[in-house]
Amino acid sequence: METSGSFGSTRRKRRTRLYLYLIDDDFNSFDNVMYALQTVLPNCNLLLAEQMAMITHNAGEAELYSGFGNDVYIKYAQLQKLGLNVDIRTK
Repeated sequence: METSGSFGSTRRKRRTRLYLYLIDDDFNSFDNVMYALQTVLPNCNLLLAEQMAMITHNAGEAELYSGFGNDVYIKYAQLQKLGLNVDIRTK
């Protein structure tokens, strides 16, 4: 009795990690950026938000968050809605 090869060839697709970056701009104040980061990102307190704003200001961009799929896209949309310039990348 022959078996079809389709039963054993079900491979799972590897999920890719997405990275959320904050891009420096001249429109938002430090207070606005810190408020947005504290509101959207989990475990982001005032000190961490201030550090991320300073890193972004000095380096031009900073990695804010990483995750898989919908979680990153939701945070991306929330930060854009608050007026920040953000970008999603893969490494």
